[in-house]
Amino acid sequence: VSEGTWAPTAGGASVVVLDVNTGDVLAMYSYPAFDPNALNPNNNHPLTAAGDNYLNYVFSSPLKPLLNRATQGEYAPGSLFKLVTIITTLESGVFEPDSTYTCTGVWNGLGNFVRRDWLEGGHGELTLMQGLTASCNPWFYEMGMRTGQKDFELLPHYAREFGFGSKLGIQIAESSGVIPDPDWLWQTMGQEWTLDNSINMAIGQGDVQVTPLQIASLVAAVANGGTVYRPQLVDRIGLIAEEPSVITEPEVLYEPDVSPETLQLVREAMHGVTSNMEIGTAEYRLGSLQMAVAGKTGTAEVGGDRYPHAWFAGFAPYENPEIAIAVMVENGGQGSSVAAPIFRRIVERYYNLPVLD
Repeated sequence: VSEGTWAPTAGGASVVVLDVNTGDVLAMYSYPAFDPNALNPNNNHPLTAAGDNYLNYVFSSPLKPLLNRATQGEYAPGSLFKLVTIITTLESGVFEPDSTYTCTGVWNGLGNFVRRDWLEGGHGELTLMQGLTASCNPWFYEMGMRTGQKDFELLPHYAREFGFGSKLGIQIAESSGVIPDPDWLWQTMGQEWTLDNSINMAIGQGDVQVTPLQIASLVAAVANGGTVYRPQLVDRIGLIAEEPSVITEPEVLYEPDVSPETLQLVREAMHGVTSNMEIGTAEYRLGSLQMAVAGKTGTAEVGGDRYPHAWFAGFAPYENPEIAIAVMVENGGQGSSVAAPIFRRIVERYYNLPVLD
């Protein structure tokens, strides 16, 4: 964007807000946006500040203002994918909720090379669910290895149960994203799937690609007890002052085969992300929010010398959830420091809460 902003390295961003109980899109925004009036051939649109013709900017800018990042942007989800991983781990019986792991800050379970935690020195001993609250990478490397040893298809299967890898059927252009599996890897790259692929997938890296809309849909499903609805932009159609000719009804896309007990455990761990002063990755941003909420941070590596994508997704209120929110800032940096404050402002404005820092 530009120097002096809250995310000077970012090139774009998007937000999606869904009604968790219907799939209705309450808000959707993609940045940078463009003025659609400029597409009117009878409209003389002013030039940009840089002096270029505005239409040239719209069609040629490397920032791609015509791209609806909320539905068409495909990104590595980073630690937000840990929601899928922990659901897979619990449902497959690989670990129990109170299973423990001692994180030293490094992991070398395959004996080939060392993977590191985001927290230098590690998190110490954590239960499985505390691992999600703390977003402990070595715990999730362990989950990726163990689920992969049981069946390479487990992680891809549960990701698809929540609609990843497919279009959700919203009424505008959208992308499918990518959920890799052994067949996909062989067909696209001619490579055999290994445990390294499962481990990378477990933390939302490797070849996994998702849209912000898919992330919001996942969080909505976790919040509402396990139903994935088709995202709807249109509530009703009709002439003013007349009865509507069409009223949109909620449409169920998927009902993942996930137990209510698992989803409750995940909701509790997500609440810890925003409220646990010791290990919650976003507590320092959201702990003072005047409403109990739940969420998950994500900082997705993109390679090279580029800053990671900053993610935060969650739902509100924590008890009796109503809305799910996904925030994504391209190359914005840390999810907790860049994306979580945007989530916070949306909750404060939606519920007319005091706007606090």
